[in-house]
Amino acid sequence: MLAALPAVAAPRSTAETEAALKAVQARIRSATEAVQDDVAKRDSVAAQLRDADRALAAARRRFDDVRARRAASEQRRAELAMSRTRAQRGLEAERGALAAQLRSAYMSGPQEQLRVLLNSGEPATVGRMLVYYEYLGRARTARLGEIREQVTRLEELDEALAAETARLADFEEERHREAAALDTARAARALALSGLQARIATHGTELKELRANAAALEDLLARLRAALEDFDSEELQGTPGRHRSFGELRGRLPWPAHGRLLARYGDARPGGLKWTGMLLGTRPAGEVRAAYYGRVIYADWLPGLGLLAILDHGGGYLSLYAHNDRIFKEIGDRVRPGEVIAASSAAASGRPELYFEIRQGARPLDPRPWLRGMPKP
Repeated sequence: MLAALPAVAAPRSTAETEAALKAVQARIRSATEAVQDDVAKRDSVAAQLRDADRALAAARRRFDDVRARRAASEQRRAELAMSRTRAQRGLEAERGALAAQLRSAYMSGPQEQLRVLLNSGEPATVGRMLVYYEYLGRARTARLGEIREQVTRLEELDEALAAETARLADFEEERHREAAALDTARAARALALSGLQARIATHGTELKELRANAAALEDLLARLRAALEDFDSEELQGTPGRHRSFGELRGRLPWPAHGRLLARYGDARPGGLKWTGMLLGTRPAGEVRAAYYGRVIYADWLPGLGLLAILDHGGGYLSLYAHNDRIFKEIGDRVRPGEVIAASSAAASGRPELYFEIRQGARPLDPRPWLRGMPKP
């Protein structure tokens, strides 16, 4: 009976897991390249739109990076300015205290210590007065030292402030350049999208396009399943035994984005096709969030879906997020529930949308019963 039981695989070591993960990531990248090559061979217009979407995403990334660095520079400059103000006030206070001590010494007249020594008959009084004058001398010396330190600090802050101001000016120039590049990328994408729409309108190939896009998605998912077939998906997810499995979360998942429900799973599409996921109308560059723990197994362009992110949640469950403006994650990245993974973009309709699917293996599932509550507008 023992011999008839299936063998239990020994758990992988950390090094083995990392090596296997790298091998899987290499397979996924190979599958991605193969799909993109197929797109380029099959449809040059779609390939142009792909290149335009990628260029636009890269331009947005660079623009956001420059904007973030400029904001950090502004914050640093403001902090330096505040430090300089405090240092200036400290310097003025030290100068005021020293001036008061000098006025007191002047009012006492020159060589007052000698006069006290000659005119006082009490040795105890003389001793106290000499100690007092010694204290005043040390205090004046200390004040002078503090003033020198404050002056040095103020000079350093002035230099740092000037450098940060120059740096901020450089960032402003770079921001203008990246803004111009972003406008150029937007125009290129609009041109490529209008070319695709014109071809569909002229040749009446909308149904053909929809079927080709659906086939491209199925081809991609089949390649991804093949890449993952000898690797434990929970191990790929990176959280085995630490969280509830995806299959237990029906009705508990958060919505992937704020917006209005535009199309439901099973709704009719042209030519007798049906939606295999749901479509949400979102805000421009609206936040797209992961449904649950998982790993990114795809982050690239696909016909009809634009920039697409696919997460593996273990147990054969996948979630798909399409029509993105930017994807903030890369293949192999781990994600948490509600973590921002992308920003939504305008689809072929021209309005900002997010397309969301849940799959178990090759089978698409209705996402609505898996999500809790209603989407926030």
